[in-house]
Amino acid sequence: MILEQKGPQGLKGLKGRKGVLDVLCVFWVLSPGLLSAEPPALRPCADPALPKDARCATYEVFENRAAKTGRKIPLRVAVVPALGKDRLPDPVVFFNGGPGNSSVRVARGLAQALAPLRQRRDILLVDFRGTGGSAPLECPELLGSGSVQEWLDSYRPSDKVRACHERLSRTVDLAQYTTDNAVDDVDEVRAALGYPRLNLAGSSYGSRAVLVYLRRHPESVRTALLEGVARTYDRGPLFFARTAQGALDALVAECAEDAGCAGAFPHLKDEVTAVFDRAGREPVTVGLVDSKTGEGREVRLSRSGVAQVVRYMLYESDWALEIPRLLHQAAQGDWKPLAEKAVAMAGLGRSQAPDGYYLSITCSEDVPFIRDEEIAPAVAGTFLGDFRIRQQREACAAWNVPKVPAGYLEPVASDVPVLVVNHGRDPVTPASDGEEAARTLRHSRTILVPYAGHSTDGLEGTECLDALWVKLVEDGSADRLDTSCVAKIRRPAFPLK
Repeated sequence: MILEQKGPQGLKGLKGRKGVLDVLCVFWVLSPGLLSAEPPALRPCADPALPKDARCATYEVFENRAAKTGRKIPLRVAVVPALGKDRLPDPVVFFNGGPGNSSVRVARGLAQALAPLRQRRDILLVDFRGTGGSAPLECPELLGSGSVQEWLDSYRPSDKVRACHERLSRTVDLAQYTTDNAVDDVDEVRAALGYPRLNLAGSSYGSRAVLVYLRRHPESVRTALLEGVARTYDRGPLFFARTAQGALDALVAECAEDAGCAGAFPHLKDEVTAVFDRAGREPVTVGLVDSKTGEGREVRLSRSGVAQVVRYMLYESDWALEIPRLLHQAAQGDWKPLAEKAVAMAGLGRSQAPDGYYLSITCSEDVPFIRDEEIAPAVAGTFLGDFRIRQQREACAAWNVPKVPAGYLEPVASDVPVLVVNHGRDPVTPASDGEEAARTLRHSRTILVPYAGHSTDGLEGTECLDALWVKLVEDGSADRLDTSCVAKIRRPAFPLK
């Protein structure tokens, strides 16, 4: 369910202006009861990566929302204003994944993907507490000295996790960084800006945040889009190994049905098994030369190291297509291309999400609900095994935050129109999760992108997904969507050399 991302995930296309305050003032006049605090002052954004007409603000919330006292958190807020004069009061809001990736930083891509909606609607983006520009819970202890080998052999070393926890805990109450609090912050921002309802969208962990928002503030949501659904009861990483194995099996089967791939790698299924078996008997040490410094280095590929590389490659639709060639080469005795990929993956590897936020979310909402007796059946016969579960449990023991109430895990029910976008080769939030979540979303519609991993990067024709998002918001309904364009989405050819 929840992942570390190399960048903003979501629908293809996700890659202050004079007058904006006037329209917001109209909302305030029309809806004075919505205001919970002084409206934040929107000014031209200092970040050149944001659209030129975007307006930014800082909005403070109590860290402890229940106590309503003590430390305050400055939330980073951005509004990309509607372009036309006939503005509607229900903006589009996107929650990024991670957990912990900045939502504000995808503003430019959203403005492009949702250009038709921008004629009449604002785009509102808020970095969740502890992420992006909202007092991020950074852990330099984990990022500063991480090597390729450490990335291959471990998840987040518990000694470094503990050091970050001890440092942050001197000033921060890490138990307050939950999805419940994060979406309550956003709803407070919504009210302060005078927006009566929102059109929500979220990918991966962002989809969980949308679900929680639907549960806690149903009256504030007009439509919702969920992509790569991370349910409230997923209990990651319990099923990571099983879903990753399913994605790899689907890729191998896809290769067998593709004339070019099957001709180049006719024994791929056996070669996949052989590579993991070989690395499991004894790590394979590969000598490489650093392309920047010219210095030699060694990379040791254990079974868990190979599993790390393969699992993360499965996230990206285009990266996954390289797996047959890399594992074929390793099975033939040439491990260098796989080791080079490991170095590249480790360079991207650590999430852009602050480690502290990621740990607070997963260690309160997921890991503590995993039962010992569930682990062996969940990982049996998978290439990843219990590696990630063991590693993440150790990290959470060092992070030491209380778990959320058990009721948090209940499925979310809603009458809001919802479009659910599932991916056919998703190694972390499989299509079955989205289908199951839709059962209690009474006005939902599901679609399946067959060749997609966790993202749709590298696929052709994904502008269809942006168009469906636009139509969902314009119509305020998922029932009448013409989803036939999804069948035209294609993947590129498998690289064979």
